[in-house]
Amino acid sequence: MMKAVEKLRKKARQVAIVAGLAITQGLVAFAQGGGGSGAPSITVTPEAFNGSQGLITLLDYAMYAAWIFVFGLIIYAVFEMRNGVLSEGVKKALGGAIGAAFLLTFGWAILTGVI
Repeated sequence: MMKAVEKLRKKARQVAIVAGLAITQGLVAFAQGGGGSGAPSITVTPEAFNGSQGLITLLDYAMYAAWIFVFGLIIYAVFEMRNGVLSEGVKKALGGAIGAAFLLTFGWAILTGVI
């Protein structure tokens, strides 16, 4: 009796899978224009949010200021190296300033592309 029930469940699962595939294929054909008007045309036009231009301007100024700071630190580091003494603080500041400038530059590129 149990074998018959298991066999019946297995057949029912197979029938359900085949029926599901057939229904899916029918829906895809219908959506592609096989019956009916086809899939609706959807268009999305992005719009900038209020204040986006101000954010980009602020980020522009921050990016330029960071690069000016980097170049100033490079000039200062060159003068220190010329004297033969480059302190550990200047090395850390130079690395941090270069990292911040690159981060601001890539952030500016990503935000201006999105906005």
